[in-house]
Amino acid sequence: MSYKSGTIASHCEKMRKKGVSEGGALRPDSASETPDLHEIHVITLAKQYIEQENSEKTDTFVKVERNLQDLNQKIDVVDASCNNLLEHDLLDGAFQSALVKTENNLVSTCAKELETKAVLTSFKIRNEISEPAQYPADILFHFSLIILFIAIETAANAFFYQGASGWVGGAVIALSVSVVNMCLAAGLGAQFRYVNLPEIKNKIIGYSGIGLFIGLAIALNLIFSTFRIQYQLLQEKVINSGLPDATSSMLVEAFKTAFMDAFGVFILKFPEIDVESFILFFVGLLCSILAFWKGYTHDDKYPGYGRLDRLYKSAENQFLEAKNKAFEDAMAKVGEVENDVEELKKSLIAAQRSGAALKAEIQSAQYLYEGNTKKIQNELNLVIEAYRGANKATRTTAAPNYFNVEVNIIPSDDKTQLESLLSRIENFTERSRIVADEKVPLLGNRLHEIRGRINQLVQKAFQDYLKIIVDKATIALRAHGQVQREYL
Repeated sequence: MSYKSGTIASHCEKMRKKGVSEGGALRPDSASETPDLHEIHVITLAKQYIEQENSEKTDTFVKVERNLQDLNQKIDVVDASCNNLLEHDLLDGAFQSALVKTENNLVSTCAKELETKAVLTSFKIRNEISEPAQYPADILFHFSLIILFIAIETAANAFFYQGASGWVGGAVIALSVSVVNMCLAAGLGAQFRYVNLPEIKNKIIGYSGIGLFIGLAIALNLIFSTFRIQYQLLQEKVINSGLPDATSSMLVEAFKTAFMDAFGVFILKFPEIDVESFILFFVGLLCSILAFWKGYTHDDKYPGYGRLDRLYKSAENQFLEAKNKAFEDAMAKVGEVENDVEELKKSLIAAQRSGAALKAEIQSAQYLYEGNTKKIQNELNLVIEAYRGANKATRTTAAPNYFNVEVNIIPSDDKTQLESLLSRIENFTERSRIVADEKVPLLGNRLHEIRGRINQLVQKAFQDYLKIIVDKATIALRAHGQVQREYL
């Protein structure tokens, strides 16, 4: 902390009073040759402040010297780095080193894309498919509509199936009926897609699906319709018999009767059904048709085509993400080289400013030291003069001879360290200027070159690298016998 003006001067009044007191007592003796304790006290105090100022100046010089050493080392490093950047083409090396780190991932994802593409192409050729695959974007949403159909059919059938157990009992039976009806229809709809494949066995599977659907849709909905009549008759029987509910054997017997009545249609023996059962039949049949269509369209009309297409698109997206990641990493590495050049330019310019700042710092410390010591000396002179003047005015004997001698506490200032530091700073500043004058224009040219070549790397080098990746992935797949030449 620098000396605060007035600190020593604040002792003037106190020393004046002591001068009056000591002079009245004829102290110090007229023959004394050295200052008394009062003067020694304030002189010692002033010297302590001067020592503190000298210590702060020395600390500043030491810090500047340490910073100067750091700057000299830094300029050596910067100079060497400049030479390295100017003598070697680091851009391609940085670009290639970044790509090498992502090569395994690129090759594996590329191989996966090629493999799935080959399988998909093979499937299309075998099955004579030319159009792109078509399937719902959200398979869960697609099938969620069947739940709505089941709810509609359950609500409609619950009314017709209610009996002694009421609407809730009818709803339970209607839900069971609807689930069986819709699930079978959706499954057979999915099976019907096989008619689109060229092989005879697949067409047989597909046509058998729609044949089963037509038969089962009519039969099951007839069974459920006729079962409604049997169920109502059973409920009346339960009420008349005083039973709490129908037994299992009674339900099985009612279902057998409904089953025989329903299948009588196929031998032109139509069951007796009422209007409600007739409505129930057509509601169930309509829901079966809707479920069949949902099953048919849940994936591409060519069985297996949608799954292979999704696998290929997934592999394609993974390879695209890998390419983007590799490109971003490579460009980031190239950007580091560009940033290094920019930083070197800034370091060379900053080095000259740093030298000037160090010079200003030690000069400021020297000026502050000289100013504060003079200030301390002047304030000490005021205090001593106040003491001696008051002492002379009150004493009746002659004052000591040393009263006429001014106390000088300013030490001799050897400026050797200051001059040495200034000389070394000048040398550093000159050296940094020479290096900057030589290297900054060259670095500017290299920076312009790098920025121009970045575009070249984007346009050509990365695409060439991707061709190498594709070649490596193809070789890897062929080594495992997974890709045929005609599918690539």
